[in-house]
Amino acid sequence: MKERGGKVTQIAIARLVGLHVSTISKILNRRPGPSHSRKTIRKVFEAARRLGYPVECLKHEHRRRHRRRIVNLPVEISLYLAGDVLYDRGTAVLRDVSLSGALLRAMVLPGMRLPTNLHSLGIRLLKGRLQDTEVRGRPVRFSYGEEDSLGLAVEFLGTEELKAKRLAAVRA
Repeated sequence: MKERGGKVTQIAIARLVGLHVSTISKILNRRPGPSHSRKTIRKVFEAARRLGYPVECLKHEHRRRHRRRIVNLPVEISLYLAGDVLYDRGTAVLRDVSLSGALLRAMVLPGMRLPTNLHSLGIRLLKGRLQDTEVRGRPVRFSYGEEDSLGLAVEFLGTEELKAKRLAAVRA
């Protein structure tokens, strides 16, 4: 059941499952409004997959796993390549920290570049009671902030969850 041009449309899915196209659109795009039963939602997604509708391109609701705390702390950052080989070491300012990650701003690296292959980061506070604690993470995206400064969002790695919790407990 493909429409003109060979693409599967929401109309085709609606015809297959016997629902109105607006209902199909609301379910596939997770729009707020009247809720539908899990059975109906499952039926729509199964039909969409069976017809070849690109469900992997649909919007997914973003939920933060943990609350963020705004801090402004100087940190030392270490970039590690595979096998924990030190690539570069510099400084940054730790912002928006949570149990699952943080945002680094005002990064200064002597090599002035980030590696393009897989790497991890070590984040260590420069002062305070957690001064010698390094939390490991991986970069997840670049971010622009105040005055167009470039930032780096970091997701803490699971093996360091306890250290991440301790870091999140630090107050500015």
